[in-house]
Amino acid sequence: MNKKIVLLLPLFMFCGCAATTSQSSIDELKKEVSKLQIKCASLETKQAEVYSKFEENLVNTDTANASIQELYKKMAKISQDLKDLEVTVKNQKNDNAKNVPLPSKLYENAYNDFLMGKYEVAIVGFKSFLKQYKDHDLAVQAQYYIAEAMYSQNKFAEAYEEYKKIGELYSDSEFLSSARLKMALCLEQLGKKEDSIVVLQSIIKDYPKSAEAFTAKEKIKIYTNEKNK
Repeated sequence: MNKKIVLLLPLFMFCGCAATTSQSSIDELKKEVSKLQIKCASLETKQAEVYSKFEENLVNTDTANASIQELYKKMAKISQDLKDLEVTVKNQKNDNAKNVPLPSKLYENAYNDFLMGKYEVAIVGFKSFLKQYKDHDLAVQAQYYIAEAMYSQNKFAEAYEEYKKIGELYSDSEFLSSARLKMALCLEQLGKKEDSIVVLQSIIKDYPKSAEAFTAKEKIKIYTNEKNK
């Protein structure tokens, strides 16, 4: 949690050189981040308490997790807005950069292409996003959807490699468990069930409370039953 908060702070460094028209927006966003930091700290404490009573308080755990996830989303949105402002300010100062697309718009266009099933176009868009904004908060999602687009086209070997990059490039991402499950499914489709089981077992070990761990256990049961027939 704190790591995500810290990542937001350097984004304010460009505020001193921002155009006057953008300064008020930046100040408002800074205030919002401060409020969210306080809420995050409070919820983080509550979450630790709830987990200590996980067996008796499952509902409260779900509620706390949902609240924290909502804060993550809000902070990510603020971070995106700040980076859009940063690009806007740079464009205002550099005539040669007037046509540089905002990161959120570039990502949104690629995502919309993905939703419409335009997978090859989406892949080009996500790769363009990563080329220009590899350190953006949305970078891991862009990488994930490149893999998803490959998977949707039954390009399982290529998809496997793209999912694998998430673990290599974004080691603390919330997409890791999902990406690893899809890696296992790719291996299954490629006829490599033993390798798939190894990946599934790693999910159960590293992310025991995740939805992906439950799916991994079910998949292993299916593999085992098929083998014993």
